[in-house]
Amino acid sequence: MPKLSDSIQAAIRRELEAAPHGQRGAAVAALAGRFGVSAATIYRAAGRGGARRPRQGNAEWRDWVRRAVAIAHSPGDRPMPLDLALEIGVQGGSLPPEAASLPIGTAYRIRRELGLHRQDRRTHPLFADYPMQAAQLDGSSSMYLTVAKRLDDGDWLLRLHRRPTPARGYKNKPLGPGRERALAYGLWDMATGYRLSRYAVAVGESGLDAMDFLCWAMGRDKDPRLVMHGVVENLWSDQGPLVKSAPVQDLLDRLGVKVVLGRAYRKTRMAGVERGWRTLWSRFERALFARGKDEISLSELNARLTEWTVRENARRQARQPVGGRLRSRADAWTMMTNARPAGNRLRLLPEGAMQTLALERRCRVDANGHIRWDGREYELPGLWNTWVTARRALDGSGRVVAEAPDGARLVAAEVARRPYGELRGLPKSPLERLLDDEAERAGLGADIYAPRGGAPAPGVAALPGRSEPAAALDNPLATGGAYGSLGEAMAAFARLYPHPLAQEHKDSVRRIIDGAGWDRQAVAELASGMLTLAETPKRRREQ
Repeated sequence: MPKLSDSIQAAIRRELEAAPHGQRGAAVAALAGRFGVSAATIYRAAGRGGARRPRQGNAEWRDWVRRAVAIAHSPGDRPMPLDLALEIGVQGGSLPPEAASLPIGTAYRIRRELGLHRQDRRTHPLFADYPMQAAQLDGSSSMYLTVAKRLDDGDWLLRLHRRPTPARGYKNKPLGPGRERALAYGLWDMATGYRLSRYAVAVGESGLDAMDFLCWAMGRDKDPRLVMHGVVENLWSDQGPLVKSAPVQDLLDRLGVKVVLGRAYRKTRMAGVERGWRTLWSRFERALFARGKDEISLSELNARLTEWTVRENARRQARQPVGGRLRSRADAWTMMTNARPAGNRLRLLPEGAMQTLALERRCRVDANGHIRWDGREYELPGLWNTWVTARRALDGSGRVVAEAPDGARLVAAEVARRPYGELRGLPKSPLERLLDDEAERAGLGADIYAPRGGAPAPGVAALPGRSEPAAALDNPLATGGAYGSLGEAMAAFARLYPHPLAQEHKDSVRRIIDGAGWDRQAVAELASGMLTLAETPKRRREQ
């Protein structure tokens, strides 16, 4: 029955109580026509309809439906049909044979009455308290635009197609070189509904493209009419490449952006940004056909998209009123941002955030002070035989910076290999030039320590100095004996064998030393043998 408010139900009761004797039916008909409901609804609102008759077998049927719903949801998050669950329950023995005759329509009705059906999430929309507290980010292929070719100035030429591109299958997945897509990235503010979009050309969605768009949306280096800016606190995203890229995730952590993940293809959860795609395709992309041209460059497309975005945010109402009045998305975003308290102000995006993206890995610095990364060799001044954290820039420069164990950061220069035959032609060092200079070595031949002999100088008595007897000296080269504990023996082994060990190898060494009774000679022999094994591949390479 239609839901009538409490005040309307109270008014219906008062009017029926005041109706003259014999005119109550006419009053009910008049009220039903006034509120657009049935006469039975008016009687029930007035409390004069009487109690509903209990359904026959209702208690038993409810128990059957409960068991069937549990069976239907056993495979996972998507339940099987209820009639199939009833059949499985009867054959499996969890339901009596009489449950097979339960009408399926009745079973679905009982499931709704018990509240065991899926609730419509749209009745509980998600809201944020203030702008940039939470925003949804997504990328999608264009429906009407395809990539034609790349222009000489680095721009892209796009082409409009009358027949929409199907949005199923691998619409956002990489296709390979020479098969680029026209992709659109969008950011939707959950407090006001403000939306930003920008097109890009790529073979598929990538974490770097998504992060580049996010930094553009959070920065202020764009059209001043696009009022959205600042670092978002909670970024809602699906299981896309944005959250699978280690450099992007590192930048989000340094910016203080918390990523809220969800499952892909869950439209109700990401409804804000998903609804924006339909608006973009129906209003913006279809309007491009009115230009009378089927081709447009990427830069021109984004310029027109900016104009469309400004108009959309200015004319569409915000998701919630501001100051007791409905405002546009642009006005609401500015007003709600300015109303944030002093302790919760909007954080601006630091400059050059994208330039701080870098790949990171642990590298071993060899005896020559070199590290190797993807077939290239880099030189680190002042470091040998240690481990460093190397980071390589993603801006195309190939710049590598290494962080030493003490926290100092050094620029790693790529080692330039000299061609064959140039080694002997290298310029001489200052020491080599000094040794080659005969004039600098003039005067050699003096024998300052030739035996002189003779008596001591007159007037000096040759008296021996007083001294104590020599104490016993601990000879570190002496063998035999044992260490005081297993930890002391492991520390001695670490000094003798400086190479890092995996955890399972370290456990094996600990068992061998413990089995030898912490003997000093056994520890030394074990370290020597492992050093020989470690140096054998290196000697083979040098040979």
